[in-house]
Amino acid sequence: MSRYLSIFLAVISGLAFAFSTSTASDVSFKNDVMPVFFRGGCNNGACHGAARGKDGFKLSLFGYDPDGDYYRLLEEYVGRRINLAAPEKSLLLEKASGRVPHSGGRVFEEDSPYYQTLLNWIAAGAPRDADNASEPLRLQLTPSKVVFDKPGSQRPAKVLAHYSDGSQRDVSHLALYMSNNDALSTIDKQARISGLKAGGTHVFARFDRFTVGAEVIVLPEGHFAFHETPEHNEIDRLINAKLKELRITPSGLCSDEQFLRRVTIDLTGKLPTPDEYEQFMSRITRNVSEGSSANVPNDPSLTRRISMRHRDALVDELLQRDEFGELWAAQWGEWLRIYTDTNPGSGTAMKAGWNYYQWLRENMVNNTPWDQIARDLLTGNGSNFGNPPSNYYTMLPQGKVDPKKLGEDTAQIFLGLRTQCAQCHNHPFDRWTIDDYYSFTSFFTGVRRKHGSEAREYYTFIDVDAEPARHLVDDRPMPHRFLGGDLADVADRDPRKVLASWMTTPDNRLFRRNLANRIWAHFFGRGIVHPVDDVRISNPPSNEPLLEELGRRLGEDYGYDVKKLVRDICTSRTYQLSATTSESNRRDESRFSHAYLRRLRSDVLFDCLGQALEYKHPFRRSTAERAVVMFEGGRRDNFNSYFFETFGQAKRESVCTCETQTDASLSQALHLINGKTIDDTFSRSPVLIPRLMSEHATPEPLIRALYIRILTRQPSPYELKKILPLAPQSSDRKVQQKFYSSVAWALANSNEFLFNH
Repeated sequence: MSRYLSIFLAVISGLAFAFSTSTASDVSFKNDVMPVFFRGGCNNGACHGAARGKDGFKLSLFGYDPDGDYYRLLEEYVGRRINLAAPEKSLLLEKASGRVPHSGGRVFEEDSPYYQTLLNWIAAGAPRDADNASEPLRLQLTPSKVVFDKPGSQRPAKVLAHYSDGSQRDVSHLALYMSNNDALSTIDKQARISGLKAGGTHVFARFDRFTVGAEVIVLPEGHFAFHETPEHNEIDRLINAKLKELRITPSGLCSDEQFLRRVTIDLTGKLPTPDEYEQFMSRITRNVSEGSSANVPNDPSLTRRISMRHRDALVDELLQRDEFGELWAAQWGEWLRIYTDTNPGSGTAMKAGWNYYQWLRENMVNNTPWDQIARDLLTGNGSNFGNPPSNYYTMLPQGKVDPKKLGEDTAQIFLGLRTQCAQCHNHPFDRWTIDDYYSFTSFFTGVRRKHGSEAREYYTFIDVDAEPARHLVDDRPMPHRFLGGDLADVADRDPRKVLASWMTTPDNRLFRRNLANRIWAHFFGRGIVHPVDDVRISNPPSNEPLLEELGRRLGEDYGYDVKKLVRDICTSRTYQLSATTSESNRRDESRFSHAYLRRLRSDVLFDCLGQALEYKHPFRRSTAERAVVMFEGGRRDNFNSYFFETFGQAKRESVCTCETQTDASLSQALHLINGKTIDDTFSRSPVLIPRLMSEHATPEPLIRALYIRILTRQPSPYELKKILPLAPQSSDRKVQQKFYSSVAWALANSNEFLFNH
């Protein structure tokens, strides 16, 4: 009886407060109360925002469902959490202020503005917001850029929320804050930004569903003079502008030998052959000799100009090779998960996977613009045997056509966005909401598949009358909406074609920047946004003007002709910098002030190892002669699958670029030292060493030949001094062959071979 009495009193008191004229009635549940929960951490994943709540009370994670939170506060257990008759006795306030036991401890003091906001709202009758109540539309963090002239500096910031009624509000006391690098800069609960160490990073403020950032630069103490360097193109200008701002001096140029090896691997996935080495180096030497005068026999500027001219010519020549397209086909094959599966219903037959890869390879070799490839993939219909792009809708986990998975994968591959978080709640570190997620999913709800005439043949088609996706919280149908864009008109049309048309327009910044960033990452080992498929507000570009310019060029100037952008990158001074660092740039990991050491991809390493040691590894179930052109990337090659697994070959189980691993490990070193791959190279019909022994009668030229073949350079005088005395004096060819094989083995196991530099 007492329970019913408390409910009756709560209802009566609520009616009384509803008709009162208290000044506290201006408190808004969504705009005032919910931000208090957010600031106090009440609705985060470790507290009541957990999937099952905590201690019998659940809130929506980060406040994505205000109506549901209102219900759970007032209506799930009437009178338990909110006491309208005696607001200060509400369990919500007693728990938060620590007056009664609370597993989360004391959240705020009774004299704090957070406590007073909740008390005023309850005292006003805990009203719902009106249907036309204003809502925040955007967030602003000021200043948007902070430059400290020395470590240890500090300055205040302010967070402003702009609302739908045109008003703005200082929400600095309600926002949450974070830093991308706490070692360089922090931002505290009072929005004070501190610069701790020299360098550059970003700090962020989060309020409601918005995250906004500010760049923080902490300058090193002491005198700094930026040494002006030649700029080959706009890329260098933008890179140098950022380095100058950070007081970082770029490294010098790499040598011609280093550039030859670096660019050949990056553009073709192969090592330069000894003939290519001799031709490239001799042309430069000859031209320098011809251009030198008697008065200036060693003019550095002349040597550099001639070297740059030949480097540019080399880039142009390598871009015309089929290997350039094949290398990118291997890269895209991982992103698109091209593989076969014998499980029933998967729709990934060997024939389908082979046709899919061959279609991709042909487009890459023929330099088909990437926007056209994207359109063909997104709109692919028909047989997975007869129309290869339709495999985009059949090569799915367990072979199931899942609209949500298609939406997630499409956003991640083509826009660089990870929207998975927004399936259940608003993204905690980006702008995407549950509404965005399901509106984007609606583009794929009409995808259908049926069996063809063969057992593993499937036909993909679209049902234009299919219902859109339904919202997770209230089950309402979600209209088709582009990510970060407007509603889409899909009436009587294939929604995928509408999406593809929007996505591939030259001015779509999400699409063009994502592709430009992926291309850049291929040549530098990291993206301007890194990882490349994790573009979000809280993971900003390390050089925003550079990424914007690369994307603009790719989409607007070059019409998604990848070779043109690649040429810009490879002929830039930035790409040609040395990996040797200085005191100024030694700790630079993301500003591209020097070349980064990059361990070769597993398939490229496998091919380069066979090429350098002149051994052709057999591939079962394939006529391929290189791992790069294995249509499944070697993932099912029984002969040497251990090598690809050990060196981080993508398993192609997801579209995430994180599947490809290029980190070094102990198991990799052990495998190269005495594993099957290198053992077969030297023990099964070796041809390289016997051939070189027949061509070179003395040790020095033979050792030079090994260095050129394996490391693309001449041995240094120091190396020759150490190696030559070890050469056997015996005329026994077996003894000699063992020695030279040991030299080749040592070179192939060196970091210089394993890494591009």
